[in-house]
Amino acid sequence: MAIALYGGSFDPIHIGHLITATNAVENYNLDKVIFIPSHITPLKDRNLEASDVDRYKMIQRSIKNNSKFIVSDYEINNDGVSYSYNTVKYFKDTYQDEKIYFIIGTDRAKDLKKWYNIEELSKLVTFIFVARDGEKLEDIVEKDDFYKGIDYEIMISPIIEISSSLIRNRIKQNKKIDYMVTDNCKSYIEELSLYGISRNQR
Repeated sequence: MAIALYGGSFDPIHIGHLITATNAVENYNLDKVIFIPSHITPLKDRNLEASDVDRYKMIQRSIKNNSKFIVSDYEINNDGVSYSYNTVKYFKDTYQDEKIYFIIGTDRAKDLKKWYNIEELSKLVTFIFVARDGEKLEDIVEKDDFYKGIDYEIMISPIIEISSSLIRNRIKQNKKIDYMVTDNCKSYIEELSLYGISRNQR
């Protein structure tokens, strides 16, 4: 059995996240992908706009029709910074007999050596570096000896110019977000008027 951990702010989760997870399932024969919304993300200084509970529920609604996708509240139930080492250690103890992958994007892959306790973390997982078409992630990792000491795969993902910040900004500008998030996620955003959305904005 193989699983992948997929952490992030997910503020909100969008179709790009879901496509990445689907590609990982297909490319690495995963039994499940565990989405893990962060509480306080290291190396980032942006405050989250949606609450921990709302981000969790948006993921829950977005993945409810996919039996291979689940969401974990591990990080949002723990106070303090969401260090990946602690999260991975928890899931390694939970899934002792499974191979564990850790999905991260290009930007985070470039900063990997700065992560908390990265030497021990890299012994527990195989990283999946998600590179968009045309990105030269291979050139970066091949020139840095750090990456020679860790297990990783580079997964090419289609270019999808969607981000959580784009979605939040579109909502604030009274623009539609159809097809950027799932219908279930969009309904949740509207129901709770998240990110400044108003009910006459649908």
